Formats: sequence, C-alpha cells, structure tokens
Amino acid sequence: MISYTVLTPPDGPDRDHASTLFVADRFVWSALLLPWIWLLTQRMWFAAFVVFVSECMAIFILRQSGLGTVGLLAIIAIHALVALEGGNLHIRHLIARGWNVAGQITAPDLATAEEMFFAGLPEPVATPLPSAADWAKPNSSSTSGWNAPALGLFDNTGAR
Repeated sequence: MISYTVLTPPDGPDRDHASTLFVADRFVWSALLLPWIWLLTQRMWFAAFVVFVSECMAIFILRQSGLGTVGLLAIIAIHALVALEGGNLHIRHLIARGWNVAGQITAPDLATAEEMFFAGLPEPVATPLPSAADWAKPNSSSTSGWNAPALGLFDNTGAR
C-alpha cells in the first residue's frame, strides 16, 4: 500500500479538481539514478544545486588516493537519500509555495486513491430546474399583437 498526500493549489481547488495533486510517498527510481536532474524537473532549484555541489565534492574525494571508497559511499548515500525522501521533499516544497494539504490516503494505486478521495467530497448543491407549468405561463413583456409571419427560423409569438 502506498500513502498519497493530496494537495490543492493556493487559490483553492477548481471546479473539476483538475489541479489537485496526489503525491506518492514511495521510492523514486529516477531520483536514484539522476537525483539533481529529478530535483530540477520538480522545480526544486536550491535542493538540486545542493545535491549537485555535494556530488561534485564526492567525486573530488573519490579521485583522491586512499579515499575512493569514502567518495563512492558518499555518492551512493546522496542518491539513496534523494530517492527515499524525494516525495516528502516535493510535498514540503509545494506546501512552502502555498499549496494546501487536503488529506492523506493509503491505497494500492493512484486510481484507487483518486476514487477514495473524490468519493468523500460533498456533492454540489443542485439548483432545481423550472417546471413545465412555469414555461406555459404567458410573459407579460411579450410582443402581444404581433401577428406577422416570422422571417427567421423561430417566430416571436410564443412569448419566450
């Protein structure tokens, strides 16, 4: 089961919830392979810069004689840390930008999580349609006395 955090935009959710985000709290494989590029794709500029500089320093340590193992372990640790905590970092970044947490859902996949979240939302209030009797009432502002044939597709004698 995967835990999903539901986020709504700073202006509030739109009518059809198209901008509502479901961020999974799980291992991110693309962040394991290329962490700073994954951070750039998520628009986390400062975190991407910090990870890039940290990797450069680890590569520098890797090239030093006798410190190759330390440099390699540092690179692996950086990649694993971003892959494990990437989703949480993305959620914190969105909250800092003004997004609102609407809830957390545990589900086996994204489609099920969306169904569970949207099923719990209140139904919109339906406005009643006018009855047929209201349409049959003559309108006082109609064109009474107009007896000429209609030029267009519809005539104006129906008072609607």
